[in-house]
Amino acid sequence: MLDKTPQVFISYSWSSEKYKQKVLDLAERMMHDGIDVKLDIWDLKEGQDKYVFMEQCVNNPEIDKVLILCDRIYAEKADGRKGGVGDETAIISSKIYGNADQEKFIPVIMERDEKGNGYTPAYLVSRKYYDLTGEDTEDEYEGLLRIIYEEPSQRKPEIGKKPTWLINRIPDDLYKIKSYNSVRVKTNHGHNKVVNEQDFIDLYIESVKKFYVKEFDKDTYLSNFMEMKDYRDVFLDHLRTIFYLDNFGNIVGDDFEYLYNMLYNIRTYEPEANSCNNRSFDIYCVHIWELFISSVVFMLHFEMYQDLHELLARTYFIRNSHLDGEIEACSFVRFRYYSHVIEDEIKPTMKDDLSRKFTLTGHYICTEREYLPIYSGKSIANADLFLYQVYNGLDLEDLNKYAFCGDRWFPTLYVYADMHNTRWKRLTSKRFCEKIMPLFGVNDIDALKKKLDKCCASNEGYRYQGSFDGPPSLLAWVKRDDIATLP
Repeated sequence: MLDKTPQVFISYSWSSEKYKQKVLDLAERMMHDGIDVKLDIWDLKEGQDKYVFMEQCVNNPEIDKVLILCDRIYAEKADGRKGGVGDETAIISSKIYGNADQEKFIPVIMERDEKGNGYTPAYLVSRKYYDLTGEDTEDEYEGLLRIIYEEPSQRKPEIGKKPTWLINRIPDDLYKIKSYNSVRVKTNHGHNKVVNEQDFIDLYIESVKKFYVKEFDKDTYLSNFMEMKDYRDVFLDHLRTIFYLDNFGNIVGDDFEYLYNMLYNIRTYEPEANSCNNRSFDIYCVHIWELFISSVVFMLHFEMYQDLHELLARTYFIRNSHLDGEIEACSFVRFRYYSHVIEDEIKPTMKDDLSRKFTLTGHYICTEREYLPIYSGKSIANADLFLYQVYNGLDLEDLNKYAFCGDRWFPTLYVYADMHNTRWKRLTSKRFCEKIMPLFGVNDIDALKKKLDKCCASNEGYRYQGSFDGPPSLLAWVKRDDIATLP
C-alpha cells in the first residue's frame, strides 16, 4: 500500500486535438482521484526543452509510475524511433530491457485496429496492459488506480503461525490422521466413499482419546486444549478432501453425531467403568463445538448454502449422558457448549485482564487458534453468530422440547464478530437472496422474507452480563422492505 500521494508521468503522442483532449480528460480524472499527474500540457514551461522534461520525469525516482498511452501514432513513432515519442522510447525501453524497476512502466491501450488488436509498440507487446477502449473501461480504470496506489483487489493472505507439529516431533497418532486420505479410492462407488469417511472418523476418535484425563489441573487442561488445535486443523483439512461428495452437509452432520456419541461416552475410554467425572468430558465438548463452528466457517466461505441446510435443518440423535446415556432426538444446538472448566474454574485464576473477559474460551479461539486464510478469528466468531441468527428460521421448534437440548444457539463468540463486513448487507440484492434460499429450504422471495422474519424474533436477555449490546439479528443491517430490491 502506497503511503504517499502517487506521482505519475504520462507519455503519449499528439495524434490529434481530439485525442489530446482524451488524454487530458484521463489526466484530470486521475488528478481528481488523488494522483499527482505530470503532463507536458500542464508542466512543460514555455522555452523548456521537451526532451529534458521527459527525461527528468522518466528517471525521477519520485515518479511512481509512467503511463504509456498507446494509439496507432504512438506505436508507429515508437517502433520507428521518431520524434519525441522515439526519444522517450529509447529511454523507457533501456529501463525495461535493463530490468530496472520494470513495474514502473504501464502500457495503456487507447486505440485498436480493425481486427480489434490494441496498438502497442514492439518493446511492450509482452507486458501487462490496461485497456481503456472497450466495454470494461471502468473496470480497467479501477485496475489502473489499484496498481498505482498498490491496492490490489485480491490481497495475498496473511502469514499464519508455524504449525506446532513442525517445532516438536509430530505425534504418531496425529501423523496417521494427517496422512490418511479418506476419499482416495479406486472406485467411485458411493458405499466405498462412506466406508473411507467412516475410517477417517474412527481414526480421528482414536487419536484424540489420549486427551481423556480422570483428574487434571489447570495447566494440564490448557496444555491439552492447545495441543488439540493441531487435531482440529487436520479435521478442517479433511473437509477439503470430501467437500465434492454428494450430500456433503449430511455426511458432515453424520460425522458430528457419531463423534459426539463416541467422545461423550465413558465406554470409549474405560470399557468397564461404572462411574466417571463429568469434568473429564469438558474438553471434548469444547472440541466438538469448535469443530462444528469451524465446519460452518468452511461452508460459509464457499457459500455452500444447500449443504448448510443439510447440516443444520436435521434431526440429530445424541447421547444425553456420558454414562449409560440414552439416545434422544435434538437439533444442532446440542453441539453448543459452555465450558465450566475454562470459564468457572480457570478464568478466575488468570492474571491481568484475562479474568475479566466475557468469555475466556472465546478469547483463546478467536485470538490464538486461527488457521489462515479461511479460519480467522473473525470468521469463526461470525459463523458462531450466524448459527444464532438463522436458528429460528430453520423451523426446529419440535426438537427443542427436550430439556437437555436447550432452546436455541447462544453465540459465545459474538463479542469478537465483525459487525461491519456482514453477508446480511447483501440481502438488498435479489441475486444474493436467491443464492441463500436453499439455506432455509424455500424457493421464492416472499417465502424467504417469512423465514427472515422468524429469524428476527425477539431474544431479550441474550447477552453477556455487563455487556451493553447483545448479538444482532440478521436484519440489523437492512430494512425488510429493502430485501431483494436490487438486481
